[in-house]
Amino acid sequence: MTDTVIEIHGKKVLLLEHAIEHDVLPDPCSTDIWVINHSDEWLVRRFLRRIVRSKNIKIYLKPVFLQKEFKKFYATKDNHLKYLSDGYIKGLDIIEKIPLIEQISFFVSKYADKRNYENFTENDFFIQKTFDYYYTRKKRITPVLKHKSLTGYSYPRIETYFYNNREAFINSRMLLQEAFTNNWLTRHYVDTSHLCHKCSSGFLNYREICPKCSHHNLKASNLIHHFRCAYVGVEKDFIFKDKMVCPKCSSELRNLGVDYDRPGKIFNCKNKKCQHEFQDAPVGVHCVDCETEQAPHELVVRKIYEYEITAQGMKIGLHL
Repeated sequence: MTDTVIEIHGKKVLLLEHAIEHDVLPDPCSTDIWVINHSDEWLVRRFLRRIVRSKNIKIYLKPVFLQKEFKKFYATKDNHLKYLSDGYIKGLDIIEKIPLIEQISFFVSKYADKRNYENFTENDFFIQKTFDYYYTRKKRITPVLKHKSLTGYSYPRIETYFYNNREAFINSRMLLQEAFTNNWLTRHYVDTSHLCHKCSSGFLNYREICPKCSHHNLKASNLIHHFRCAYVGVEKDFIFKDKMVCPKCSSELRNLGVDYDRPGKIFNCKNKKCQHEFQDAPVGVHCVDCETEQAPHELVVRKIYEYEITAQGMKIGLHL
């Protein structure tokens, strides 16, 4: 069984279904465009990753489109299929995509025979692929929010070169940093991430802790300051039936800001071996991934950037 080929506006379009199910890359020279014609999100992602990881410029630069009719099947929170493809089309309407398709085709025909990857290091090859793709698409290398990413941000296409989250995070950032340092890329600030100093995860839980034993099971109580007699105590000590009554002078407290105020809180450590009472609770940070406990000042601060190919990058990375 083979996939269907149709002609639209003078372009040969391959509707991919069989190839996706069997994880087989078609002949890139037989058609102009590949269109995903399958609803299984996992199979589609596997196939798109295979394209991105290919060493053949005719494959990793192939115009590949998703169909909007299948978008509802890909609607998971961390779905980034569109970033591994050239986006969505509706009803096989490709007329607006023809300039892009022809631009890519011209680039591939001009440079396919000039790409000598044998002498490339793996990193050089990844940079070459990245530059080829973002130059032909006229796009910036933009980070996108992703829950499963270590930092909460992902560079989906570049991270797809690698095979696990940690490797993808470390190597993609090193690749981009190298290209930036060499003036092949310029960058623009997007956001700041705070990461675990041990595993670089951004999946962190911030919580108040006991300054004596570092336990985080605390009970917080409001403090009440009675203006008239200057007594300060915890709020529960002022509760008498349905009223607030000062335990020192027995006066009723009616109006906040007139009779009394709440100057702060007091914490009680619920650790039976500690039971420390204190007012200022420091914040501790728990890494959900590696379970490391750390203070906020120990976190690693990382800037998140969007990147763009420079003229120097075009000259060196693209040989233009």
